[in-house]
Amino acid sequence: MDFNDDGILDLVAGERYDHFNFYTGNGDGTFTFLGYPWDDGGSPIERGYNTSPWLTDWNEDGYIDFVAGGHNTETTSAGILEVHLNTSDDHTSPVWSASTIDLTPLCNLWRLTQETFDLDGDGDKDLILGYEMGNVWFAENVGTNDDPQFSGYVQLNCDGGPINVYTTYSGGGRAREHVTDLNGDGIPDLLVGCSNGWVYYFEGYNGTGVSGGAEGAEEFDLRICGTPTRGSFTASLALPAASAVSIEVIDASGRVVQTFRRSFAAGFESVPMDASDLPAGMYMVRAEAGGVIRTAKLIRID
Repeated sequence: MDFNDDGILDLVAGERYDHFNFYTGNGDGTFTFLGYPWDDGGSPIERGYNTSPWLTDWNEDGYIDFVAGGHNTETTSAGILEVHLNTSDDHTSPVWSASTIDLTPLCNLWRLTQETFDLDGDGDKDLILGYEMGNVWFAENVGTNDDPQFSGYVQLNCDGGPINVYTTYSGGGRAREHVTDLNGDGIPDLLVGCSNGWVYYFEGYNGTGVSGGAEGAEEFDLRICGTPTRGSFTASLALPAASAVSIEVIDASGRVVQTFRRSFAAGFESVPMDASDLPAGMYMVRAEAGGVIRTAKLIRID
């Protein structure tokens, strides 16, 4: 995650006790420790145990927010999951709000990790949750991207049964999830680490990671897979009807630097694209089909 918007990937890491650790990327694969997060009320953002951070633009205002998980006590309860919105007007220097969005009632669970990802392909950010006892859960966003709301979670499954790295797949538990398009086919895949050091790879299929298929698109949508990128990325499209599609890559000055046009049948399509000739920086990908426009962010790194 590039949390200071300099085009270089940064790192935020949890730990066994207390702190969330922020590191800035140096552009050569190394990192410099930046410090621990404080809120705008002058208090450190901490947990007693098992801190679990995630950075995302929670409320879709163009600024990176901080999702902070962990425990106040070393028990199987007392878990906390809160969102600290970024109150800064400077992209390069996040400031976390002391007033939080409390998600604890959703998942007061032991040693939980979390990330946001539109796993069901309906255009809004969902929560993917990894649990101490090996489960990986999906919490559907029943609100909107700028006001995410959650009412519960369900077990993620694969063709071998429940995705659980303690029972179904022997790994010792402590599931640590990450959703990414590992094979570059435009469909999200799932990586799950566990306490014995293994990482399980679950390949996505049928359009999304949860459900759906070639005829499942209800509205036109665009998702970019493979960003940040040093070159290749994929524009993943959901098409409710056959249509001519136009895709443009636009730089920070508003100049169109790459175009793609093609007609597709209804369903889900993956368009491989290449940004290797573009300078490092932030770009917008703009897709249009049937008069409907969707945009997504692309980050090009060296």
